[in-house]
Amino acid sequence: MSLPYEVEILLRATLGTLAVGIFAVVFGLILKGIDRKVHARMQMRIGPPVIQPFRDIKKLLHKQTIIPENAVRSIYNNAPILAFAAAIAVMVYLPLGPFSPLLAEGGDLILVLYLLIIPSLAMVAGGFASGSPYATVGAQREMVLMMSYELPLASVVVAVAWKMSSLGFGS
Repeated sequence: MSLPYEVEILLRATLGTLAVGIFAVVFGLILKGIDRKVHARMQMRIGPPVIQPFRDIKKLLHKQTIIPENAVRSIYNNAPILAFAAAIAVMVYLPLGPFSPLLAEGGDLILVLYLLIIPSLAMVAGGFASGSPYATVGAQREMVLMMSYELPLASVVVAVAWKMSSLGFGS
């Protein structure tokens, strides 16, 4: 007995998103470990093991959550979750190696551009929501950085899309 077409597509998209998310996290942490190792070797040190980022994440997850007294709790708590979800969502729309994107439609390029902005915006929102003057200064600095790199990035993407005559990754 086979599943209805709609259920099969939904199941494939859900499981694919989970697989891409797990792949992105594991591969990113391994690359970070390799990066640390290379930096240490360049400085003529032994450096941490490649699996050190996994240990760092484990340690981070066991730490006590401290919420500042003046913080806007809902924004402060949900900003990292939003940033992580947007980063995983970007991976769903990008082709990974020989595999086509999980969710491919026309205009993916524009959607990916917007999704790439969300983690920075979430960091800014979390900084402003913390109620700390130092975090506010950091959030303002991040906003200035965003304004300085988003326009050139968008210009390059538009130029490439114009040359390719397509706004999708699949074509």
